Amino acid sequence: MAEMNPFAAFIPLIFAFVLFICVPAFVIYVGVKVLSALKPFSNAGSFGPFDLATKVRGLKAQRRYEQAVLLVRGETGLVEEEARSFVDRA
Repeated sequence: MAEMNPFAAFIPLIFAFVLFICVPAFVIYVGVKVLSALKPFSNAGSFGPFDLATKVRGLKAQRRYEQAVLLVRGETGLVEEEARSFVDRA
């Protein structure tokens, strides 16, 4: 009779650990790295390194109110009414 490998009982546990712990952790790690690599390009624009309020004031000075509202909505995710309020107060 052949002897059973003493580690044979641990093979399903090792497989489950790799499948349910290591693989998701690796996917999250790679996702964070990809998103952090893309982050510097998310604010690229023609306004330079100014903050949002400065950009909005510049657009208002050029009488480009709608573009200012769209900029605020795009960068903050606010709804139109909230973005208009922000632009009015900037």
